[in-house]
Amino acid sequence: MNLLFIIIQIKRRIESSFFWRYGRWQFKHCHIIYGKDLMVNGRMILDISPKAEVRIGDGCFFKSGRGINPLASNIKGVIKVHDNASVVIGNHCGFSSPIINIRHSLTMGDYVQVGAHVIFLDSDNHSLNYMDRRDADMDDRNKKSKAIVIGDDVLIGANSMVLKGVTIGARSVIGAGSVVTCNIPDDVIAAGNPAKVIKILRERNDD
Repeated sequence: MNLLFIIIQIKRRIESSFFWRYGRWQFKHCHIIYGKDLMVNGRMILDISPKAEVRIGDGCFFKSGRGINPLASNIKGVIKVHDNASVVIGNHCGFSSPIINIRHSLTMGDYVQVGAHVIFLDSDNHSLNYMDRRDADMDDRNKKSKAIVIGDDVLIGANSMVLKGVTIGARSVIGAGSVVTCNIPDDVIAAGNPAKVIKILRERNDD
């Protein structure tokens, strides 16, 4: 049993060593600009338009599939950025099998932690007009998109969705499974569908 455990640990270390090197190559190949110490554990699915801008700061990590995070199981992370859109991620941010689908922009501060399988969607997947949905070209033209902004030190719980036009304030916490449809202020806990403030967090300097 001890020998089997050792073999499994060695296998995992070899795989991790391979994937972070492959991940950096994959990000670079897709014209993603990233800072120092990027870690990619597992294979991401990347679909980045040549006309898009994606920048990732120092010390960020992405976990993707391979059962690395049991909450995400074998789900692979996805980053899809459309023409003329931008994704700017700050320093020391962490993701576990995220789904990032951006047509306008996603801007994220430093030290943001994103739980397993969180979805960032800054546009309507389909028009609200049923006649547009019957015509694929019209449906695509009438998709509305608005920027998503995430402040510093935000924590977003597993299986949440952050939708178009949302700003989440610094140091706030989004409960697992939430659907964020409107702005969330600084220093609060918000949860639910749609997400609402359920608790105000006091600053560290408060008595």
